[in-house]
Amino acid sequence: MSNNTAMKQPVLFLTTSEVMTRYRISSSATLGKWRRNLGFPQPIHNGRFYNLAELEKWDELQVATAK
Repeated sequence: MSNNTAMKQPVLFLTTSEVMTRYRISSSATLGKWRRNLGFPQPIHNGRFYNLAELEKWDELQVATAK
């Protein structure tokens, strides 16, 4: 009996394109500005992927400081 119902791995990383979609921005230059000026998480894996947990922490910080 084969196991065709493999468990799905949780998403741990987003591509730069996915990050841009997540934050509704159209330019990767904006991500660079956010990293320099707002403490946005640095990309990993040759600058092409972002750690989802770090993005979520940054999101929480933005909400906390907006209050």
